[in-house]
Amino acid sequence: MAPDLGTRVARLAEDLRAVAVAGLRFADNGYDTDRYERVLRAAADLTSLVDGRDTASIERVYRGDLGLRTPLAGADAAVFDPAGRLLLIRRADDARWALPGGLAEVGESPSAAAVREAYEETGLVVRAVRVLGVFDNRSAGYGHGALHVYHLLFECEQTGGELVTTTTETTDAGWFTQEEAAALPLHGSHALMVPTAFDRHASGDAAFH
Repeated sequence: MAPDLGTRVARLAEDLRAVAVAGLRFADNGYDTDRYERVLRAAADLTSLVDGRDTASIERVYRGDLGLRTPLAGADAAVFDPAGRLLLIRRADDARWALPGGLAEVGESPSAAAVREAYEETGLVVRAVRVLGVFDNRSAGYGHGALHVYHLLFECEQTGGELVTTTTETTDAGWFTQEEAAALPLHGSHALMVPTAFDRHASGDAAFH
């Protein structure tokens, strides 16, 4: 799925921001510093085209975070019941279905993040068994805005808990066969991860996208 114009602009702006921040960190003369300052301003200006804030406000945010820009790490849980059905949650933001998951927190391993997200979004206690795949949201064609995310997909098994939706991030959760899941509106990169989870669960392989 090709990104729309707004997503392309946001990505370009974030890429320019990354170049500018790296350049400002390592520039060893005033000429290069000036060039990278201009790149940072251009990135803020581009972002303002697809963001409600003005260029000056965005540039202030950028200058308040001059750490090197790197992809984010996401972790998702593929939990199967004894009948081979996959656990999916319905997101509150776009009403689409997805695997339980989210971004890993600082100091947290990806597998621990998948376990935590599964509990927070479904009430189920799970443990991570193995990696089913690693997905780059940009190369897979399901990027969201400027964010560049590496998704680590873990097969998990339920060890306790009861299926509930108590978080504001989800409105529903349930178990689905592969055919049922294929008929659902799936969120972003989950349109790739969900069928991959079924395939890898059956074959025992891992996938890298």
